[in-house]
Amino acid sequence: MKSVGDKLIKVSLIFMILLSLVLSWKIWTKPSNHRLEDANHKANDIIQKKKVTDVYVPTKLFYRKDKTVTMYTNRESLISNIQQELTQLGFKDGHSLNRTEINQLIATPFRNIDLSFPTELPIGFYLENYQLDVRESTNVDHLKFSRIVIDLDNHKLYFANRNKEMLAAFTIDGDLSKFDKLLDDKQTNYYDVEMTKNNLADVYYLTKESKLKTYSYIVATQSFTTFSKAFFYQSEDLFSSEGGDDVNLSNGEGESLTIQSRNGEVNYFGKLQNTSNDLYSNTFRYVENLGSTLGTIRYFDNTGSDITYRNYVEGFPVFGEDFKGTLDITVQNQKNVHIATNQETIQIPIPSEETVSLPPTQQMIDELESLGIDKGKIKDIQIGYEWQSNSDTRQVVDLVPKWYLKYDGEWQSSEQVKRLLQAKEPFREGRDD
Repeated sequence: MKSVGDKLIKVSLIFMILLSLVLSWKIWTKPSNHRLEDANHKANDIIQKKKVTDVYVPTKLFYRKDKTVTMYTNRESLISNIQQELTQLGFKDGHSLNRTEINQLIATPFRNIDLSFPTELPIGFYLENYQLDVRESTNVDHLKFSRIVIDLDNHKLYFANRNKEMLAAFTIDGDLSKFDKLLDDKQTNYYDVEMTKNNLADVYYLTKESKLKTYSYIVATQSFTTFSKAFFYQSEDLFSSEGGDDVNLSNGEGESLTIQSRNGEVNYFGKLQNTSNDLYSNTFRYVENLGSTLGTIRYFDNTGSDITYRNYVEGFPVFGEDFKGTLDITVQNQKNVHIATNQETIQIPIPSEETVSLPPTQQMIDELESLGIDKGKIKDIQIGYEWQSNSDTRQVVDLVPKWYLKYDGEWQSSEQVKRLLQAKEPFREGRDD
């Protein structure tokens, strides 16, 4: 029976790959040097737009069970259920915290749930979009947070920043017992973590080796009309121009879209569709317009004028070259926008039982430190999946778990950082002589 099952999987895989090849050929058989109005009218008519609460979500959960035990999970269903329970509660007495109150909270450990976002966003943006029942106006909407801390014993909710400092507090009105039931679900796989004063970038460290599955996905090559419809402010009257095998679209309003045939990289330059001061809503419009095209995508990083949204698989972010698995949006002067992404998107998972073991966080850091890393340049650390080309077919990609660091302003795998440090090693040794 097992051999029959294996044959069925192989036959199905071959069929899906052939179908993908046919669709890719149709996509690249494009008209040139004429108007693309009809194609654009027909594209994306059935796209289901994403909601803000599908994208701006916490991606990690830390459960402080008692004074000595803290556990971590990124199980998406648990995080979603915890978040859903929050919306059923009432919140009152919202206020910002002064330094004395912050110091007291830091010095007094308490049993809590810590929902962690990949990066900061305004409290007001979160409260509005998640429609929390806040029963009076507050003065904390402008504060930026990345962590929601639920005090399970004292009925308090705190908004905190990356430095583990509490910024604002609310009193919770409601029953918190459902949280304990959700946290005790036997299907949740928790990892032991610790936080010490020596932890870099104020992140929790995994204390044990982690065994994670590798994944393979069939990829789809998205039509150029998918991106023109989602990005162009005026998408009804587009022109294409010769550019070899590349796609080059533009209109009379100064907007342009290019897709490189060599690697599938997509670049759009044009006018911002929304012109408010809200960078989050302004950039989300493009995510919304793409619907489910890019799969599971989350708010991931923010540098002030640039927001990065990234694919997530099993609760972990995906990192790839040429903007694979990424939607990067840069806003200039609150009116111009540059969007970078990729035409290749992961679609259908292929069953696999292969695993990769990753060392504890401190062990990974120690190895980089032995090569002379500047620890002050490490601003974040987490596990992610590396998008790798499959050696057997271009229609399948492999996703392999690795340690990632935000080092010197860029997200890089620990292996990439290691190679970078090793390349500099002779010069470092020369200065020591």
